Amino acid sequence: MRGVLTISLWILLSTLCVLGCKRGKVKELLPQQMVVSKDKQRLEDVNKYLSDKELDVLQAYVQRQQLKMERTASGYYMELLKAGKGNIVAAGDAVRLVGKVWLLDGMLCYVYDIQHPLELVVNGSAGITGLHMAAQGLKEGSKVRLLFPSYLAYGLMGDGDKIPPRSAIVCEFEVVKVAKNSYSTF
Repeated sequence: MRGVLTISLWILLSTLCVLGCKRGKVKELLPQQMVVSKDKQRLEDVNKYLSDKELDVLQAYVQRQQLKMERTASGYYMELLKAGKGNIVAAGDAVRLVGKVWLLDGMLCYVYDIQHPLELVVNGSAGITGLHMAAQGLKEGSKVRLLFPSYLAYGLMGDGDKIPPRSAIVCEFEVVKVAKNSYSTF
């Protein structure tokens, strides 16, 4: 009888020990989860602050340069300099563009001409994210001035060459050619 009592007591203590250890781990995870949640909220707050500041800079640039640009719902600015008369650009079309890209401080970064145009498939993954958005709806022959916030340009990393991280960019492009539903460049 004494053996059964010893075994029962041992099983009871083991069970309490195991259950007690599990409760301790749950209590340890909760503060860590709270820290992650607080860090996430801080990052979101910082991101919103930086986005708001960048918007202020873009608005000031448009006013200072006396540009007649309209801000789109996506967050970039656009001014139609010349209306085109050709095919309308849509997602999946290949477009050939000529123009320039520079930073807000006026530093010229890229020039695309007839011999070396910028070619991209609209809504593809390559290039300036905002350019894919802005190109849609333009007609062949259209010329536009665009102002992209960093998140629609080259983002947090820049382009690894001439565009620094978190840089807004100004572009002027003319749509030279549109290949409908091409899904590949020319």
